[in-house]
Amino acid sequence: MKAKQIQGQLEKLHYWDARVLSLDAQYFGDEVTIVFEDSDKNIKLSFTGCSKIMVITNPEDRRNPIRELTISQIPYFIQDIEVEDILVNGYELFSCKILMPPMNIKVNCNLINIGEIE
Repeated sequence: MKAKQIQGQLEKLHYWDARVLSLDAQYFGDEVTIVFEDSDKNIKLSFTGCSKIMVITNPEDRRNPIRELTISQIPYFIQDIEVEDILVNGYELFSCKILMPPMNIKVNCNLINIGEIE
């Protein structure tokens, strides 16, 4: 039920084709943050209490350092975000799948926050 509420909040953002500006993991993967562009603001998705983080991309995309890219050169644009309620070892978690070709991400976590960055 909670996942449907988060999914609804995300869909109100009209995130489709939004450029991803950053993907960060902190505290040994406990917190994951994704920042993407919206028309006049940047949106921050924060995942906390993460127990699974999968980042899948083509090895060819890693031949040149991503850190050297300018914002206009970043190749990641969100195509879909799917949030589900899951049960893992008796714990209620969220599973979030983000398609942003040529990269796909899956995060299992306790909490998902959506906020604006000014």
